[in-house]
Amino acid sequence: MISKSFFESLEMLANERGLAIESILEKVEMAMGVACRDTEYVGDIKIDVDSEKKKIRFYEYRYVVSELTEGNKGEILVEDAQLLKPRTKMKPGMEIKTEVDFTKFGRKSVSKFKNTLNNELKNLEREEAYLFFSEKVGEIITASVIDSNARFVTFAIGKGTFASMPVSETIPGEVFAPGEQKKVYINKVEKTTKGPKVYICRNNREIVKRLFELSIPEISDGSIEIMGIAREAGNRTKIGVLATKPNLDPKGACVGQGGLRIKAINDALNNEKIDIFTWKSNPVDLIAEALLPARSLSVIINDEKAKQALVIVRDDQYSLAIGKSGQNVRLAAYAIDWKIDIKSFSKALEEGISFTYNVIQK
Repeated sequence: MISKSFFESLEMLANERGLAIESILEKVEMAMGVACRDTEYVGDIKIDVDSEKKKIRFYEYRYVVSELTEGNKGEILVEDAQLLKPRTKMKPGMEIKTEVDFTKFGRKSVSKFKNTLNNELKNLEREEAYLFFSEKVGEIITASVIDSNARFVTFAIGKGTFASMPVSETIPGEVFAPGEQKKVYINKVEKTTKGPKVYICRNNREIVKRLFELSIPEISDGSIEIMGIAREAGNRTKIGVLATKPNLDPKGACVGQGGLRIKAINDALNNEKIDIFTWKSNPVDLIAEALLPARSLSVIINDEKAKQALVIVRDDQYSLAIGKSGQNVRLAAYAIDWKIDIKSFSKALEEGISFTYNVIQK
């Protein structure tokens, strides 16, 4: 019998590495089977665990047969079994159970046990880590910066696993300091012989969506839905939200009292600007909302099927509607999946464009 302290050390190992004690005991059984190959025990080695008393025993099992079959470990012919148990009438189907005596183990067997167990525990950790991160694909985790250079940022992401994020997948302009905590989005996970290879990023629009889902209770419980989102990482995001319950202001809920909710998301994204607009079923209202903070005068639907529209704005709103380098109108168009052209009031008059003031001013 192995000492109680050995079982306790396995329990401590399970807690430290986040592994199930049952899985570790399976590896211990496997390692003992390998160690026994250089001893008199040539049968099937099985572990017997008393969890309450924290006791572990190992037994060799020999299975009595009339004819040996290839690949079935532990088989022993009737006549050979009879020599082992002369006082018992041995018959096919019987078992011979013998407790393993560790005093018969030499240095080679002990070394094999230790090496095999260490290798199997490493494999177990890798498998557990792969399964853990496979279930996290499409999710956000908190990672700790280990190092960074001109090409990659290396993170510790838990489960003894490290992931290298290409600089091209970071938010432009952000700086990474060792030990700093960052929210990262898991794109995919691959199994390798050295453990899981986890692909992470911070510059896609999905990380914004998941942050809203995690930070806004009304989104997580379905009271508010995210209908559209467009992002230029490090600069600006537009996100359209729709309330599924009456008397609920979706934009206000996302911003939060005193802007606390949206600020938490801003902070996680390196202070990236986020425009939240209310989703509308009417295309005129939807386009006007998406272009906020610029205020529209008129939305002309040129082709509803092709989703093409012309928007007229006051002259002093034209630059705001277009945005720096066309960003505001571009993000609005991507978020709602419409093609939007902007014209100033004076330009529309000059070109003789007929329009009605169909946007409710707020």
